[in-house]
Amino acid sequence: MKKKLFIVLILLLSLLLLSACNGGKKKTTGTGFIGGTEGIAAELSVESTSGGNRIFDAGVDPFRILVTLENRGEHDVIEGNAFVTLSGISFEAFSIRNPTQRAEIPLLGLRREGTGVTDPLQTVVLYDANYKPDAEADRPVDLVANYCYEYQTISRVADLCLKKRVTGPSPESICNIDDERIAENSGSPFKVTKVIERPAGEQKVNVFLVAENVGNGAIYGPDFLPEGECVSDEEKKNKIHVKVVLSDFEQQSASAIVCGGLESNEGEINVINNKVQLSCQIDTSFLTQETAFLTPLRATFSYVYKDSVSTTLTVKSSI
Repeated sequence: MKKKLFIVLILLLSLLLLSACNGGKKKTTGTGFIGGTEGIAAELSVESTSGGNRIFDAGVDPFRILVTLENRGEHDVIEGNAFVTLSGISFEAFSIRNPTQRAEIPLLGLRREGTGVTDPLQTVVLYDANYKPDAEADRPVDLVANYCYEYQTISRVADLCLKKRVTGPSPESICNIDDERIAENSGSPFKVTKVIERPAGEQKVNVFLVAENVGNGAIYGPDFLPEGECVSDEEKKNKIHVKVVLSDFEQQSASAIVCGGLESNEGEINVINNKVQLSCQIDTSFLTQETAFLTPLRATFSYVYKDSVSTTLTVKSSI
């Protein structure tokens, strides 16, 4: 009996030691990107004397609206490139002077640190408010905080197969040009989800990419940011800038890669039903190597992401 108890105690001690070793920062595999499907996440809260999202009317209960922004992805958002616009309430009634506020500090993306990952950085966008009208009775009010931020996704295919003469015989072949590839993506709400490589001629390779908005927000073109308000704009919605390059041949990429709908290898394309389908042809005539080899392909997507968070206030009659 004592021997069994001793064994149980040893097992429990081992489990505790393992838990302690795994504590702290998140562990990573140490390869590729950190990944994830989020960019900036937001939390909306209210600080008032009543607490519990309750505020009194008639200007007797000044309160604060706090929007906490947290960068959970891998792209750095510089100062001023994330902003919040309130909606759902009367700004005059709630004494909101400026419904749009910009983040005052940069929100750096996640980074590897040793065997783990740095904690997400946060900033708080603050509004001073006070409900001035005299309410006849208690009533709920839906408060919405729309937030927009400039972001970027880097997608990489590590094992694209190339050679100078695509359809010609090769003395050695370590890879197959006719195959589906796997894309690695930096942590963000927009991702490449499918890559297919096919021969397209004696010195032509076709790469077909599918990228998707995997978050709950909407994609806008990069030129949406200077407008200064996080409100819907159908004209600039569902647009994204993309650039496709061969990582080992950056200088030759502009002349060697032509993607449908782009100016050579770069430009703005439409996002349809939260997806982008891009067909790129690579001219391999510039290569000097007759044998097949593996090389990385990189697609960089630049955009503004618009999302929202909401809560319900209770306006209480003070009389």
